[in-house]
Amino acid sequence: MKILKVSIRLALLGALSSCGGMDGGSQGEDSTVTDIPLAYVERTAPRLGMDDDALDSLEDPAGFLPGARLIVREGVSSRSVARDVTTPVLGRGHDIRDLTMSFDGGRMLFSARAPQIPDADDDEQPTWNIWEYEFTSGVAKRVISSRVLAEQGQDRYPAYLPDGRIVFASTRQPQTRARMLDEGRPQYYPLEEGRDVRAFALHVMEADGSGVEQITFNASHDVAPLVMADGRILFQRWDNKDSVNRFDLYRVNPDGTAVEPLYGANSHEWVGDLRRQFQPLAMAEDGRVITALRTVESRNLAIQPILVDVGAFVNRDGPLEGVNGGAAEQSLSLSSARPGSVDVAGWLADLAPMNDASGRLLMAWSPCRLDENGTLRPCTEEYLSRGLPGAPPAYGLWVFDPAEAVQRPVVKPRDGIWITELAVATATRLPAQPLLPERETTLADSNLAVLDIRSIYDLDGAFSGFMDPLPAGGESFANFANPARVAPEQRAVRFLRVIKGVPIPGDEVRNIPASQIGRMPAFGMREIVGYVPVQPDGSVRVRVPADAPLGLQLVGADGQSVYGRHGAWITLRPGETLHCKGCHGSSSPLPHGRQQGMAASLNPGAPLTGSPFPNTRSDVVSFADAGETMAQALTRLYPERELPMMDMVAEDVWTDPAPDPATELQLRYTDLETEIPVDPVCLADWQPGCRTIINYPDHIQPIWDLPRNAMVGGVATEVTCTQCHNRRDASNAIQVPLGQLELTGDPAVDQPSQLTSYRELLFDDNEQILLDGALIDRLAIALDDEGNIVYQTDEDGVLVLDINGNPVPLVEPVEISAPVRAGQARNSGRFFSLFAPGGSHHDWLSDEELRLLAEWIDLGAQQYNDPFRVPE
Repeated sequence: MKILKVSIRLALLGALSSCGGMDGGSQGEDSTVTDIPLAYVERTAPRLGMDDDALDSLEDPAGFLPGARLIVREGVSSRSVARDVTTPVLGRGHDIRDLTMSFDGGRMLFSARAPQIPDADDDEQPTWNIWEYEFTSGVAKRVISSRVLAEQGQDRYPAYLPDGRIVFASTRQPQTRARMLDEGRPQYYPLEEGRDVRAFALHVMEADGSGVEQITFNASHDVAPLVMADGRILFQRWDNKDSVNRFDLYRVNPDGTAVEPLYGANSHEWVGDLRRQFQPLAMAEDGRVITALRTVESRNLAIQPILVDVGAFVNRDGPLEGVNGGAAEQSLSLSSARPGSVDVAGWLADLAPMNDASGRLLMAWSPCRLDENGTLRPCTEEYLSRGLPGAPPAYGLWVFDPAEAVQRPVVKPRDGIWITELAVATATRLPAQPLLPERETTLADSNLAVLDIRSIYDLDGAFSGFMDPLPAGGESFANFANPARVAPEQRAVRFLRVIKGVPIPGDEVRNIPASQIGRMPAFGMREIVGYVPVQPDGSVRVRVPADAPLGLQLVGADGQSVYGRHGAWITLRPGETLHCKGCHGSSSPLPHGRQQGMAASLNPGAPLTGSPFPNTRSDVVSFADAGETMAQALTRLYPERELPMMDMVAEDVWTDPAPDPATELQLRYTDLETEIPVDPVCLADWQPGCRTIINYPDHIQPIWDLPRNAMVGGVATEVTCTQCHNRRDASNAIQVPLGQLELTGDPAVDQPSQLTSYRELLFDDNEQILLDGALIDRLAIALDDEGNIVYQTDEDGVLVLDINGNPVPLVEPVEISAPVRAGQARNSGRFFSLFAPGGSHHDWLSDEELRLLAEWIDLGAQQYNDPFRVPE
């Protein structure tokens, strides 16, 4: 076999792109090659037009490329026999992906999907199914034998677990759909947060396809599982909460417990504005992860592989606590251009370790090719200097030896044929059975879990009271946690608010336009699970719904979020307890969420066993165990205090002497004069299905419509918000709404699916004046960034002059910024300041109404947070 040195092979491979056959041609044999059975996908190369959609998108795992065949080959030598094992079973036109070998090398899982059925409805189209091939018998069979059951979801990315079960990604989501019934909704398949396709989650099933169980509950895709040496599952998660839109590496136990971010959250910068995403390919023998760097969408399936040390790093520049030196990422010494670029290095579509102790890799690689008016040219300096566009790749099959930096062809590149997915049938070490955490049975039976935060004041290992300045005497964590030093009313954070993402159905269930969701449709719909007080040491312990995407917000006494939203969804399994050290800055590269690898907590807990916390009274918490947080001690003695509350009620159980109960913070929904957004039963008896669901037309617009008594010019007057904030006065004459803000509940002129008041609060608008009985935009002379007048010009750029020969100034509408910032009540000061002491509307709204408004804004200020409340 001809050996092509890395340094010179690229100039030679241009001639290989249109020759050779499935058997690799008649090149000489290489004595170092061992005949190890291997498999690959050979597919008809798709036509690449400038206007074509991307061939492969991380956002659409159910995407389909027709014309694939699974080829099983006896070895990499030229004498090896290759056989198409899927066309005789499946027929032509299928797509084949996700080749995964069993640990003994005797079986292989793969995903297959049949071609589209012309004129059939979406629910009648074929889905991705998981198949298994046995090398000894040469037989391929579908894992879920029943066609009806197999077609109930899109099933991809299978992998063997050490106990014989199979982990895979699917849109089935049986646990998520079961919860819908518990919450009074019909069952449906949830969409990912972009609302384009159904969301994939990780599932496990028995080897015969029975016992399907969902184990992850992200609001967007969880895919591409790999089993690590310790039996835990590494996978790719689409983190898209609040539109962060990144694909990171995560880890989870096979039962779905201990989901944790593993690598990449702050490591996506690449070249220019290009962002790289992480797609796991295989586990290296040393425990590092062979990872593909790629773009979200790919037109030629190209990747750049690296080795990622997930055992020591959480980000490119973020080592775990105690790690000194080393590198998070190592480039593999093989030739592959960055996706989207034209480079002499060529393109790599996939690679797989040979796992034969040689360090060699099997690669699907294409030489770089250029297109000169329909003629293929190699990527030599001569042709590259002409600026020729890249030609479509021609992926062949190669073996690469990093030790010698040589690359040998197995199946040479051919025009019109691509080789993509790869697998090698070598036996590998069976992973260990993972150590699974104990789960509390009573909690599990109620489909609940526990969130235990040691201290919210531990922000990336440093003390933060989330206020500036800090109270006098509370400048350190120890003093701030001391109830004798800092009173509850001096603290910026009083509660932890637990929110839950609402799964959005597809159009086949409910057609929900983005405008009906609201100002920020990418936020989706959200509901409040409840509140729990934050204890003086910053600790929190609360029961939360299991098997659901949860978010956290730190909340002040006014109901407004104090700190930025939690950057990723949290999910727990029934009966699980998640221990969190503290809080995390969104741009910090430090480890967060990794149970191993973070610095010790700032909160040492109780100093002694058998005594109350220092400087606290003992009638409620009479004693603590050494190391316990205040929340742990309190809920150990009073387990009912783990339950969330729908109201914001803070009972001070620590200050000595005890405060007057009448002075305690209490914001209750029952004090509203309008419809409350929660089932009244939940106010006295929180249950797992209790939620605060705020829909603007039902719960916010009535505040503007409610008659109320207010002091106007020193006189008590009955008013409504819509009386003054209206384009018509009491006699129905046109007027300029007070404060340029209209709060009526009529359909908006420029978006009839939204209420007028909704758009006035959340969208920038133009200032209006009354002219000849009509409202028109006020115009003003336009100024540039330096304050100079901008003048009108004609289409040729020549100044337009008036009759006196003077240039005519450009006029434009005067813009008014929206008073409310969706998702940020704390940054909507122009609105809330009106109701604060000294504001023009002080005491016009009650504290309970202001709390409800803050909740609505912090949830995303959506028009609807219930998919089935949206008008059809």
